[in-house]
Amino acid sequence: MKFTAHRLDFYWQAIILFLIILDSIIIFLSIISNLRLLSMEYIAVIDLIISVILLILFISAVVSREEKLDFVKGNLIVLFSFIPFYFIGLYTGLIDYIFYFKLLNILKLISLYFFASKFANEVLKYQEKTRLVYALAIFLLVLFICSFIFYEAEHLVNPQVVNYEDSLWFILQTITTVGYGDINPVTGVGRTMGVISMLSALVLTSIITSVATFSLIEKFKTGTEKLTEKTKESVDMIDKKLNEINDHLKEVDRSNEIDDIKSDLNDLKNEIDDIKDLILKNK
Repeated sequence: MKFTAHRLDFYWQAIILFLIILDSIIIFLSIISNLRLLSMEYIAVIDLIISVILLILFISAVVSREEKLDFVKGNLIVLFSFIPFYFIGLYTGLIDYIFYFKLLNILKLISLYFFASKFANEVLKYQEKTRLVYALAIFLLVLFICSFIFYEAEHLVNPQVVNYEDSLWFILQTITTVGYGDINPVTGVGRTMGVISMLSALVLTSIITSVATFSLIEKFKTGTEKLTEKTKESVDMIDKKLNEINDHLKEVDRSNEIDDIKSDLNDLKNEIDDIKDLILKNK
């Protein structure tokens, strides 16, 4: 039961971390580029939904603590994670001051980082073992850098690339090897960005495959260790019972038959000791 609860908690942390990463990506994109108003509206709504989910999680964490005020004081930095700045700006008519909202969202990115480190620590420890962060870093670097270079190279000469969203769409579908073909590069630089995106897909696939293999090996290793430990406990129990029988036989009249039984028991005990040594060597 504890194992199931631990696994559910791990999955919940993974979902929270995914939402934080998603929110961080779209906020970062909105900060470094000038997106269309429609795209900003989508970002504002997604940011609002994720902010509400994180707020509910934080409130539940506060309620479960005995020292509620001390917990809040110790986590003041994460409070920015719950403020949907773009949604406030769009639906209060203050979006003309977009520059200031971008500055506020930089604080939110920092806050999201601390929120992830506090509420998704088990998943973060897991990725330290698997190096899954390298795959994410490669994906984000290729996505951001290649999309900007592709946009600068293509938007003046390629009618299919009207805005930055078109460039982002091309790089994203190239990395994921989908390739709808609705956007085709016409410049050498644009084609180079496409090739880099294709090659990065191979690296990402290799890393993800190694992560999956690592997970299977870890699971097998854990199961083997538990089985070895259980077998050792069973052998120790049998050894203890044999010792008790042997001690009891010492108190009984020493006859030839009892001596034979004791001899057989000693032989059996020696065999069990050999099994124990073999288990310890293979552990």
